[in-house]
Amino acid sequence: MERKEFIQLFGLGAAAVLATGCLGGCSGSKDDNPAPAPGQGGPTGSTGVDFTLDLTEPANAALNDPQKGYVYGANSAVIVARLTDGSYIAVQAPCTHEGTTLVFQASSSMFRCPNHGSLFNPNGTVANGPAERALKKYTVTQTGNTLRVTS
Repeated sequence: MERKEFIQLFGLGAAAVLATGCLGGCSGSKDDNPAPAPGQGGPTGSTGVDFTLDLTEPANAALNDPQKGYVYGANSAVIVARLTDGSYIAVQAPCTHEGTTLVFQASSSMFRCPNHGSLFNPNGTVANGPAERALKKYTVTQTGNTLRVTS
């Protein structure tokens, strides 16, 4: 075997080994968490939610502010909002599209994603995409100045 022939075969063999390693690293297995298909991504909401908000605490004062009307709870996994009729609602805080934390628009009683513009109705259903899945809605129980939010 000539030197030139050896170098060509060695180079092709090395390239094949590298390509196999690279392609193998890109393939997934059933145990991996593959990227969701378009329209299927985003968080699904927290489970096991159970917390209380004292409406008299300064940290929760935004709930009584007609311009803002919302706070986050459960480590920012839940957004609690006050509707114009005075009732309270709670839904998952991450948008179902790509997980951006939602904000509440008190004037329209809608939840809005500041990243891609998805809008959600007070009951969590999608009013405007790109999100395709509804928000998880939580139960809010008011007792005096205390709100209890549960899943």
